[in-house]
Amino acid sequence: MSTPVTPSSLSVSRRSLLPAFLLLTFPALTLLLQGGASAVSIAASVISLVLLLGPRSWSGLAPLRWDQVDARLCIAMACPLVAVLISELSHAKVVPNTLDSPARFLAAMPLFLVLRQALPRTLAWSDLSFALGALASLGILLVAPQYSGIGRVSSRFLNPIHFGDIALILGVLSILSLNWWRKDSLPVRILKIAGLLAGLAASVLTGSRGGWAAVPVVAVLILYMRGRGKSRRWKVLLPLAIIAIVAGVFVFSSSARERFTILKSDVIHYEEGQRDTSLGIRLQLYETALKIVENHPLLGLGAHGFRDSMQSFEDAGMLTPLAAQNGKGETHNQFFAYLTDYGMLGGFALLCIYVAPGVLFWRRLNAPNPPARSAALMGLTFVLSFWIFGLTVETFDLKMTVAFYATMVAILAALASYADKASDRTGVAPR
Repeated sequence: MSTPVTPSSLSVSRRSLLPAFLLLTFPALTLLLQGGASAVSIAASVISLVLLLGPRSWSGLAPLRWDQVDARLCIAMACPLVAVLISELSHAKVVPNTLDSPARFLAAMPLFLVLRQALPRTLAWSDLSFALGALASLGILLVAPQYSGIGRVSSRFLNPIHFGDIALILGVLSILSLNWWRKDSLPVRILKIAGLLAGLAASVLTGSRGGWAAVPVVAVLILYMRGRGKSRRWKVLLPLAIIAIVAGVFVFSSSARERFTILKSDVIHYEEGQRDTSLGIRLQLYETALKIVENHPLLGLGAHGFRDSMQSFEDAGMLTPLAAQNGKGETHNQFFAYLTDYGMLGGFALLCIYVAPGVLFWRRLNAPNPPARSAALMGLTFVLSFWIFGLTVETFDLKMTVAFYATMVAILAALASYADKASDRTGVAPR
């Protein structure tokens, strides 16, 4: 059994100052600073790579020892870049700007390899990071809101859907971090609960509804994992609390009720032949994507293939002009985005960046170290949520969201595996 990290043990040496700063501030910086996620993730990757390649005498790192989990995660995160390159080379059209986003998945792996060797007192600086990020999301909407052309609110550099989804997952991670590294004091508990409420409120204010599809799935996962070994009373009260929170959102938020009323209306209109609604446009684009995959299954259309095919599908009457115009921006589904441009090879590569981290987190749910188990549940929740987010929006069409996902996976994977690594090296529980 490991020794809990106490507040007095949260001091950091000069060598640990940068990783501690990254762990504490990354979620908040993602939302507060334009380009913050990209800049911090790139800097962290470069510094981590230098440390891994540099002399052990000044890096302070133990010799790199790979295990199957590490290798699988790194290979999986390299798959999108490999798939994009193969597809584009096969079409004799390599577009440099399409390589940036998939490269960022792989670029986050040096950070994972460094953080997994960090001491618990450094890793514990992640304790309040999700609460601070969620609170920052609500603060932005209250202090400096930016209204889109469709009357929805977001930040000045993120669209409402991405902003709302990130705020939502940070709120969930905030509540999952309760009693993470130690038994939290009352002020810390209040802060983390406030993080949950802030994340939910920010998501509701943006009018983003697709991300809420993740809530019941995540709730079942949390109830199953946290309910093991608990009393019957606990197993009754926690589901009731989750239901009460979700119900409260709809009871007290006219915006939430309105967004889901619109969804019901869109279904009716689509059945009546009115296809130019939010849902109708998505369904048109999905039908078009399936047609493309049917005709170009293995390697897709190549770089920007879906976007460039919109006019021909409009001319053929398969898309309305409004749907074609929207399709030039995105497919509104991350899997279809990769399948249409890079074929089944691209779809498999995309699946890898969800499945490989998911398997890592699933296996660490039974880690001997309580903080590692909690990190594993947070990691599995994060990956599962992002996969669901991608069913209704392109989650990785922005470099910022790619950097956020890849860096968060690297951080959470390191947090979930550090204890086993330390124990393997020393033969004792980490202190």
